[in-house]
Amino acid sequence: MKKSVIFLFVIVFAFTLRSQDETQIFAVKLYNQAAALLNKTKPECAELSKNNGVLADAVSVLSKKAAEHKNSAANVFANAEYLLKFLQESIDKSCGLVNMANEESIRLIIAEEFDQLLAKHKASGSFEDFIDKIYGTEYGKLLYLVTSVSSLNKMYTKWAVKMISEKNDPQKTISNIASANAELRQELTEFTKTFKLYYEK
Repeated sequence: MKKSVIFLFVIVFAFTLRSQDETQIFAVKLYNQAAALLNKTKPECAELSKNNGVLADAVSVLSKKAAEHKNSAANVFANAEYLLKFLQESIDKSCGLVNMANEESIRLIIAEEFDQLLAKHKASGSFEDFIDKIYGTEYGKLLYLVTSVSSLNKMYTKWAVKMISEKNDPQKTISNIASANAELRQELTEFTKTFKLYYEK
């Protein structure tokens, strides 16, 4: 009888230790994931903000010249100027929030929400499922925020590449800019809706 009680105690104690280890490993994974994304995104923010700002200023100059000379492409350039400035506002908003975050704020978020995050993790069948389940948490908002910068970077790159793809043919360049404008407008509309849904709600 005595041996069986001791054996049971050892099993319970071992299970508790293993459970504590798994909990600690999960906490470290949460931290490492957010910190790695944040450290990758901060320099990306600085470069993206600078590059898009330069592009927006250059297009603004073209737009003014086209309007002054009553060029038939004036509306295309004016639209491009508006959209790139709107993109810059979105970059500044997202990156401003990213730059306010640091490793200490990640620790605080995890500490405050750990029980909730752990419960969601245990109820998840995959990483994607976990991400869906933590919608509305501060940790989920932080992950969305840092990944949103990549989306903005793709928008900038796609527009810029399309603009210069046939730069030796003015007619095609104007046509490409008009097409790029339409895509960028749609993407920015979706981005704004998603940003409000995931981060500002």
